Amino acid sequence: MNLFIKTFIKIFAILSSISIFFIVLLALSSFFTNIENKKIFIHTSGDVNSQNKIAVLKLIGPILNERSFISDYKLFNNLNIIYVNKIKKILNKLESETIKGLIISINSPGGSVSASFNLYNLFNDFKIKNNIPLFFYTNELMASGAYWTALSGNRIFANYGSLIGSIGVKGPDWIYFDEPLVISNGLLGSSVATKNGIKKFSNIAGNSKDIYDPFRPPTKNEIIDLHNAVQNIYNDFVREVSSSRKIERNTILNDIGAMIYDTKSAKEKFLIDDTATLERVIKIMAKHLNFNNFQVIEKENFKSGLLENIIGTNFLSKNFLDGSENSQNYIICNIAKFQLSSIIIQNNLYSGC
Repeated sequence: MNLFIKTFIKIFAILSSISIFFIVLLALSSFFTNIENKKIFIHTSGDVNSQNKIAVLKLIGPILNERSFISDYKLFNNLNIIYVNKIKKILNKLESETIKGLIISINSPGGSVSASFNLYNLFNDFKIKNNIPLFFYTNELMASGAYWTALSGNRIFANYGSLIGSIGVKGPDWIYFDEPLVISNGLLGSSVATKNGIKKFSNIAGNSKDIYDPFRPPTKNEIIDLHNAVQNIYNDFVREVSSSRKIERNTILNDIGAMIYDTKSAKEKFLIDDTATLERVIKIMAKHLNFNNFQVIEKENFKSGLLENIIGTNFLSKNFLDGSENSQNYIICNIAKFQLSSIIIQNNLYSGC
């Protein structure tokens, strides 16, 4: 009898554990399904019942294709970064809203060439597919890759005091030691030099496989090839600016260059259409669409929940699109450079900070 009771208790405990496991699994599945299906765009102004919807999407930070291992650390969790793959998901959600116009508010120093180009194509394709006007706006910084992205829009606006431009491409610097003979003791440790300098052996195969080796200068052919890589991307950038903004190529090369301009100068050089606040840009969009009655929707910023804190990651919600606060572009820019180190290692280029 005792054996029967013990056996029954064991079986009951096992079945109970399995049941609890599946209940928790179903609860989590339902939770994540609700998160996935949650309406992420909410009404912010105008007539809430109007079918004439103008969407405002706020982006802030450097432009990267996707999250890297660095951004998974808690130190970087609250940094604003524009991830192309995340924007794609948001635009897919936005299609269900049947919007009549889209305004992208962007504050960014730029990013990787690949990500900036992909973001440009993403917005351009969205504009064409949905047959809607697309306006770009910045209240602080629209530079380099961010400006390239903005060329996908029909019009570009900037708030007074913003900085616009940096039409150029920068590859990684090759810094090498020229006959190093330095001995020093510092906070970061000691550096050692010998009478004949520092020597290094690299076991590599393939010409220029050791590109950016700090222990040798670049060859003449490497300098030419690296410059050509940057120049080819720059030519594409200039061509797009010339086509989208109706500016002569020689004017871009010889007058505008890669400088950053204030709003007055940017307008004089036809880099932007006008100086305006976001509220005015919304009104300009409504006038463009001949709307007397409309509503504005924006992406809702979700807050971190208990489950997110337990798991220890921000995969439920990210503040990478939160443009409500003033961006600390200097900090973001340096974080971008840190993240872009992995891109540099892969011999990619960045049109960056």
